[in-house]
This record gives sequence, C-alpha cells and structure tokens, in this order.
Amino acid sequence: MMKNIVHSLSALSALAPSAFAISLCVALSLASSVEAKSYSNTHASNNIAIDADLADKWYTVPSKHIVTLETHYGDVVIALNPALAPHHVKRFRKLIKHDFYQQQYFYRVVDGFVAQGGSNESHEPSPETSNLHAEFIAPLSASAVVIEENDMFAPATGFLNGFPVGMDKARNEMWALHCPGTVAFARNSEKDTASTEFYIVIGQAPRHLDRNMSVIGRVLEGMDVLQQLPRGPMENSGVIEVPSEKSQIKNSYLGNKDTSGKQYYIQLPSHPEYRKRMKTGRTLDNSFFHDKIYSPRPIDVCYYQTKTSSTPWN
Repeated sequence: MMKNIVHSLSALSALAPSAFAISLCVALSLASSVEAKSYSNTHASNNIAIDADLADKWYTVPSKHIVTLETHYGDVVIALNPALAPHHVKRFRKLIKHDFYQQQYFYRVVDGFVAQGGSNESHEPSPETSNLHAEFIAPLSASAVVIEENDMFAPATGFLNGFPVGMDKARNEMWALHCPGTVAFARNSEKDTASTEFYIVIGQAPRHLDRNMSVIGRVLEGMDVLQQLPRGPMENSGVIEVPSEKSQIKNSYLGNKDTSGKQYYIQLPSHPEYRKRMKTGRTLDNSFFHDKIYSPRPIDVCYYQTKTSSTPWN
C-alpha cells in the first residue's frame, strides 16, 4: 500500500510549490498582524461555554474533538470536524484510543507539501482495520459562511466553524480545502482505500487535492513543530528509508494532554480582526501599498485563514 500511496501523492506533489515564499508575505503579514489580547477563562475545565460577546466571534472546539500528537520537537494539537468526514474521524479516534500511532513515524515528509505517517512498520493496513469508503464531500451546511465567490478551484470558498471549506450551492455540497494545517487520510489510487495513514499539509497550495481526499480536521497548535520534522529525499518521493526518533510520533492522546483544562477556540470570519484582514487583502488599504490598480482583489481563504487560540479576544 505504501508504494501506491507514495506513487499517487508524489505525482501530485510535483504540482505543489517547491517553497512557501511569496514576495508579499512580509507586507501582508505586517498589515494583518494584531496583538493578541489576553482573556481570562472563567469556565471550569468541563464547561466549554464562553462569554456571550465572544460566542459570535469564536468557535469553541469540543474537548472530544481534540487530538494531541507528541513528537520529538513538541506537541501537535488537532481539531477534528466530524461534519466533513465522520467515518474517518471515528476511525482516527479509535486508532488513537488503541495506541495505534504510538511510536510510529512521519516517514514521508515533502518540504512545502505534506508530512505523512500513521502506518505499521510494513506500511500496510493492520489485519483488523478495513478500508474506508471515501468521504470527499458533505451536504452543504447552513452554518457555512461564504468569503469568496468564484474561487480558482470552487464556486465559492469560506468557513464552517472556522474550518476552510469549498462550496457549491447548486449541488448542495461542501468540502474541506487543503490549506496549511489541514489533516486528512492518505490512500492509494482507488478512492475507497484509506485505512490508517494520514497526512498534514505543511505547504501553502496543494489545492489540487480538494474533493479528492477525506479531510478530518486542522492543526490548532504545532505547525512550527511539523516544520522541524526531518525531510525525505525528493528523489524518493520524500520517503525516509530509516526514520529516526526525530520523526517519531511518541504518543497520541484523545483530548488535550494538558491537564489544566486548556481550551481551544477557532476564530470565526465574523470577528472584527478577521474582517479587517480581509479588507486589507482585497483593497490593499495600507500605506505600504502604492500600486492598487487591480484592487479589489480576490481572497484566498487558505492564506487568510481564521486564527486559533486558547485565549480568545474581542
């Protein structure tokens, strides 16, 4: 199965950018930066409610939808979204519960593309784990918010509770986008072949995978950890022949490993800070920009993602 997965994704990886470097990144980052304000979490560890004035600005990630992967470089915290691929989310949680991923490796890491892992030593599905039926699309949710019409890869793009999605209202469909931090199941060329392996997008633009992979969530914390993972040689499709402990998933946990009751939130596109970032991106309304002839410009929601935080602010 590994060869099939590598062959399929390595062919696609050629379409991904070789490096995440865009000349306007620095300028836009300066224009959109905001000082995070501290917020006193008064709720108990089992109470995920937040103040009313924040509820329409932040999505509270349920504790049962949080997964933590412990690595050599630190923890990667993931928010699952069952609305996108419920059976794959259920499988992921089950595998973690049974310690399937413990002491396995991110054995394939392609710079600017994905970090892939989650198989046994032979990279074959375990005998008791059947393949899953693909969950590439889902019924369009009334909670999905449109940010951009006529996206390059979709009739519309936006967010579902802060998770980036594509939308087709005519077909009543939505699907997760392959933005940085997206977590999805790997498969071979046949669509119904996902089993245990997963990947996390660590580059900026593998959108050619949209509507073709079963996406289970997004990274809340730890993208800097993933960027430190050892890379595999490009001539071997990013596969590390003999992974070291630096590539290892030491442990995996359902929920937050932090016993202090730390809660995670995902910014909603209704947040004033997000609206300000969108406005700057569309109109270049900032003193740094001098040539604005092509504004208003379209918004790439993968670049203008909603933020994540454990201390939401107004």
